[in-house]
Amino acid sequence: MPATGTRGNDRWRVEIHPIMEGEPMFKKILVPVELDYPKTAALVYQRAADHARLSGAEIHLVTVMPGFSMPIVASVVPDDVVREAEKHVKTLMEDFVAENCDDTVTYKIRTGKNWEEIIKEAERWGADLIIVYHNHRREINEVFSRSCSQRVADHAKCSVLRLRNIRP
Repeated sequence: MPATGTRGNDRWRVEIHPIMEGEPMFKKILVPVELDYPKTAALVYQRAADHARLSGAEIHLVTVMPGFSMPIVASVVPDDVVREAEKHVKTLMEDFVAENCDDTVTYKIRTGKNWEEIIKEAERWGADLIIVYHNHRREINEVFSRSCSQRVADHAKCSVLRLRNIRP
């Protein structure tokens, strides 16, 4: 039942709508992981797994390698170095999934700007929630440009949960 009232010249009305039983709020959760920080990534995944358990959602991980296709970079970095980097990241991701995730978790490795690739993967996979970690200790980076988590939150077409203050 709605509640109504007045305050001065203003009238207000509040309606509370319960979440329908059996209707999960989120079905597909995308979790970007930074493999350079495996302990923090594991904690982020655990928080995502907790959310997934509540609603029966799937989890899909994504990690982003820096792009090697910029002309100045491509002219300096040989193809065999790029292939070796891709192989290394694949091994890191496989190890991360084996050590931290259950058998239902899938993943994708993308190459490019981190926030753009996270959004592209969310759209490709059909995510309805992205759970991303915001490292407040990297404030110097935000003086020059907004953080990855902020850009994801600004540009994503689905809901975004920004986690903070996770300590390994």
